[in-house]
Amino acid sequence: MYYIVKTFIQTLWIMIISAVVLFMPRMAYATEIQMGSGGNLVFEPSEVTISAGETVTIVNGDLPPHNFVVADHPELSHPDLAFVGGESFDVTFTDAGDYEFQCEPHAGAGMKGVIHVS
Repeated sequence: MYYIVKTFIQTLWIMIISAVVLFMPRMAYATEIQMGSGGNLVFEPSEVTISAGETVTIVNGDLPPHNFVVADHPELSHPDLAFVGGESFDVTFTDAGDYEFQCEPHAGAGMKGVIHVS
């Protein structure tokens, strides 16, 4: 009897976990933008086009520190400086439009870009 109950409980847990994973909302990953790509003061790519609801991963590359500030959208911005290479964060764009962004410390050097959301 013990083994039957144990097997039933194990099977039930597997079914529950499978259902959660299957029906869990997924993030729509669109692309990755690297800050300071190749040791240069650039975003790579500096211009991307995505669909509304998709997520862009921002990755700190070489030559830190950098940040990611979206003009007129503080809710999408990450103004804190990223000091470690490989540090990353995700930004989800829910509304259509053109989103201009920059690295505040390096904007004067041209470290700017735009994300087009359709």
